[in-house]
Amino acid sequence: MKEKVQKIKECVWTKYVDYGTPDLDVPDEEALDILDKHFASVAQEEDPESYYLGILLFELAFQTAEVEKLFLAKAKLIFEAYRASSGETDWDVIEDRLEEIEDALSSLGADERAELFSNVETEIATLSTERGAEQAVAEIEGMVIVPAGPYLAGEDNTEAELDAFYIDVFPVTNAEYRKFIDATGYRAPKFWGEGRLKEANDPVVGVSWYDADKYATWAGKALPTFAEWEKAARGLEGRIYPWGNEFDDGNANFGNPGGEDMTSPVDRFEENRSVFGARDLVGNVWEWTKDWDKIEIDMKIILGGSWADPASFLRCDQHLYANPKDKYDNIGFRCVKPAD
Repeated sequence: MKEKVQKIKECVWTKYVDYGTPDLDVPDEEALDILDKHFASVAQEEDPESYYLGILLFELAFQTAEVEKLFLAKAKLIFEAYRASSGETDWDVIEDRLEEIEDALSSLGADERAELFSNVETEIATLSTERGAEQAVAEIEGMVIVPAGPYLAGEDNTEAELDAFYIDVFPVTNAEYRKFIDATGYRAPKFWGEGRLKEANDPVVGVSWYDADKYATWAGKALPTFAEWEKAARGLEGRIYPWGNEFDDGNANFGNPGGEDMTSPVDRFEENRSVFGARDLVGNVWEWTKDWDKIEIDMKIILGGSWADPASFLRCDQHLYANPKDKYDNIGFRCVKPAD
């Protein structure tokens, strides 16, 4: 979270102080929610730079008449608190904005002004809750939304952009695949007949790319593209692993080439989670994607690493390829759906 907050600070400064184009442009609503929660949860001495939130509130105030005075009032409180704690009284980044806030609020009577400032924290918290409720309405059971906009892609963290989409929280499980078979009469995965790799909450394996695509179509979804899977796993700031940039061997099922335990329940590793809430993205099973490999052109790209692989294969910026006709004991899949 600290890394994300820092990226948002840089974005706010570049856009609204330097008036430039940030390397990673985080949507204002998302930035506001994250900064508001961050500065509400840390002490002043832990992070004294609350003026970033003040700058963002100041800019957003003039974009929406409904919240203009509310946001200006909170920005004023933040700027004054920073000024008091730092002793900084001639920094034009703050002083110029404070002057504009006073001009904008000058039409308020004494009672109206007092009421505004006394209620500012409660009212902004209410607005934040309402925004969260609106987002929740759009959720699809078993999926999380990956918002539209830019993100960092590939080993070199090149900026890319995608439309919003939903992605399954977990890889498709044996229990979910069983429902597909029961509904359609489709053939069972390769290893079920051997009485293994069929635990209900483990990811389904032993399915070819074509099998996975059939399931996705039946479910009204699709297999993710390389780019969709990568953004869902790495977040906006190009994380190496879903949980951050430092590897933790307690966060995933990997490194077991002997194959005694093989797959594990998809919800076993709580920390194996991206910023968007997608889980079990690395380790356990590789995941089929929609894309053909650009070099091995008759192969499909797989991502995420598996129970049989070393830690180096669990990086979100790495991929392999596999024959789409073959059925492996360490390749599964999850699905996506466009956000209309």
